[in-house]
Amino acid sequence: MKKLKVGIIFFIAITSCALLGTNKVAAAYSHGSRVTTPKAMRGTWYTYDYGRSLNKIKIASHTITLPFLGKQVPHGTYTLYQQDKTFFDKSFKYQKRASKYASDHHWMASWKYRYQGHEYLGIDPFWLDLGDNDFGGGLRVTSVTKNGRKLKQLILKNPNSIRRFYQSRSIAKLMR
Repeated sequence: MKKLKVGIIFFIAITSCALLGTNKVAAAYSHGSRVTTPKAMRGTWYTYDYGRSLNKIKIASHTITLPFLGKQVPHGTYTLYQQDKTFFDKSFKYQKRASKYASDHHWMASWKYRYQGHEYLGIDPFWLDLGDNDFGGGLRVTSVTKNGRKLKQLILKNPNSIRRFYQSRSIAKLMR
């Protein structure tokens, strides 16, 4: 019985030291709550990348799957997590290490915002970057008319490009 008590006390002491010994870098790796994507965005969306090859994005309630566009470009399935502005400001100096950790765990920063009167869901695979790169951006669903047909499109807009995705391969081919 005495050995059991000593063992329990030792376990509590080790656990407490581990929890109290965390540093600011470890805090930068944390994430907030999962983001739920709007129902209108969910599903598989297709585009012809620069008119040549077919690519697709799959959006589920809490995840997004990005196509393989090269070794340096994030791809695969990522869980969307919310970050607040205060976290970003405090953790900016740990950006590179936090982004690597988030990438290894397939976390993606996500936030909702309004721009020019439209609602967007921001996504960014670089954990503390918040959208100002070519690999993330804002997502929104709109509609476009082609040959008298009203078609839904998913727009992925970042500072350097706008990509349009459609709900089927045939519509993506029609719209390229």
